[in-house]
Amino acid sequence: MASNLDDTIREAAAKVRQYIEDAAVMQVRTFYVLTGTEELSKLDAERPGAFTEVKLDGDTKVVVPMRKGRDDSMELDEALFSIHERNVQAATDYRARVLGALIGLLQRR
Repeated sequence: MASNLDDTIREAAAKVRQYIEDAAVMQVRTFYVLTGTEELSKLDAERPGAFTEVKLDGDTKVVVPMRKGRDDSMELDEALFSIHERNVQAATDYRARVLGALIGLLQRR
């Protein structure tokens, strides 16, 4: 019969395995809302502003926020993209810390 420690280790390993599978793809989505004088509850629904997907193998997809310029040319919405880049960096840092901690736990076993 397996001991409680064995069961706990198996459960922890299953959770680590699931986290690693989930961490294989990191998605960061940045949304915006149009604001005005309306009450907060009457704001327009959130709209997509930028999107980044990073896979563990390095494949990356980035959708950047663009708008029409004064001469109808397309230009990057730099303010929104700057916010999105900070969100991506925060998510990347967090994922690296968690994966590092998980690897450290596994190495001790």
